[in-house]
Amino acid sequence: MSLKFARYPSNIALMLATKDSTSNTMLRALARTRNALDAASELDVDRSNADRDFFATEKALIDAHFEKVDAAERAVYLHDLREKRKHQARIVVGDAVLDRGVRRGKKRVALETNVETADRVFAEDISELVDAERHLEPGLVLDCVGRLTKDVDFNGKSDLVTDLTGRAQRQADNFQAREAAERIESSLEADLEQAISKAADALYGLEKRLLERFPRDKPYVRAFFLDVGPKRKKSGNE
Repeated sequence: MSLKFARYPSNIALMLATKDSTSNTMLRALARTRNALDAASELDVDRSNADRDFFATEKALIDAHFEKVDAAERAVYLHDLREKRKHQARIVVGDAVLDRGVRRGKKRVALETNVETADRVFAEDISELVDAERHLEPGLVLDCVGRLTKDVDFNGKSDLVTDLTGRAQRQADNFQAREAAERIESSLEADLEQAISKAADALYGLEKRLLERFPRDKPYVRAFFLDVGPKRKKSGNE
């Protein structure tokens, strides 16, 4: 796939990547600038050794910001895949396991005692439990366990109480683990936002320094930056 770069009239303002840019846009903007600095150092025969030293210094600064944004973006992405989605999967599986235990538990109580007792402990319509919102179900099941503990005794009651309590508590733990992962995600996203913000400041500062160094060559300075503004009508050759 070929890349096309449009040439825009020099009197139209250049829009640099801002603090509100996505990580993808900022990485593209930083890559464009570091590559342009590298190209200018090697290809621009009109530049002095001092200019080439300037390009090298600025390129190192932009490279550092690229690495920070890239690392922060990857941290967010990998945390989502490895942690947040892991705990979400545990919640989905845990819900199925909890539902199975509730259904078996009600049948066991009905067989060992009677249907009325089973309905009193688990509710007449079992769907009130197994179809409840996932984050509410562990508490509802523990309420059932509380009623079961106080109700009529039967063979295997203690084992059933232990089983249902364990299923419900593990599911509650799954939700707590996901919440912890979401808090970490928020922190990582804040780190990414900060990296993007600092990179935007770096691009803005570099533009000012380039304009100060080459005040009469604005089209030349434009070549160092990705224009992220709205697409404009192209003019000249691509």
